[in-house]
Amino acid sequence: MPKLNASLLLYVIAGVIYVISSCMYNEFLTLITKPVIIPSIVFYYFTQIRRRSDDLFVLSLVLFFFGDILYLINVEDYYFFGLFLFLIPYLIIIHFIYKDFKLLLQVRQIKKIDASLIIVFLTMIYLVYSLLNLIEYNSYKEFVYILIFSLELILMSILTAFVFFYSTYRKNAYLAFTVLSFILSDVFFMLDKQFGLVVFKLVNTLAQTISYYFYVMYFLERSSLRRRYLK
Repeated sequence: MPKLNASLLLYVIAGVIYVISSCMYNEFLTLITKPVIIPSIVFYYFTQIRRRSDDLFVLSLVLFFFGDILYLINVEDYYFFGLFLFLIPYLIIIHFIYKDFKLLLQVRQIKKIDASLIIVFLTMIYLVYSLLNLIEYNSYKEFVYILIFSLELILMSILTAFVFFYSTYRKNAYLAFTVLSFILSDVFFMLDKQFGLVVFKLVNTLAQTISYYFYVMYFLERSSLRRRYLK
């Protein structure tokens, strides 16, 4: 269990207020709290890391931050540029998971595919297919962006399922929660944009907020393992 230091406490307080204010459509509190969330969890990362920080990991959080801020300013005006910014950290995360997957293959021989992997794959395909058919797109460009996001999430989910089911390290649990939070956040972001229901906004903002915590915890655990086992 991570220690609740000042930066993590600030993240929790800002996150809770942000989720509540977003659902209550309180723009003032949302404007104050949302810009605090990622910087506070990034500061927590720097207070906990015991080796040189990973520039690529920090870059992914910076891109998440700028995407959040653009949508906070005006989601309609910066919609496509924001989507582009969010695509990049997803690619970075896939890069990290792929490296974990390659390391897993080096230390463990996988002789058969677990049924759970097939379930994950089929579930993601069904989810993506349903979402792509449910959403009304304003342009072909939007459809392409959503399709790319969907493919990234499918790849992310499959790689995560591999390392989660075939390795017992704690980092993989954090990774699974991270990817699940990304999926919930993205799906309910589109549902909220389409239907504008408070419950969709609640799930979107909550999942997005906690995804940053799980992502940082995953990377801290990952860095600790690599320090111990890799040269």
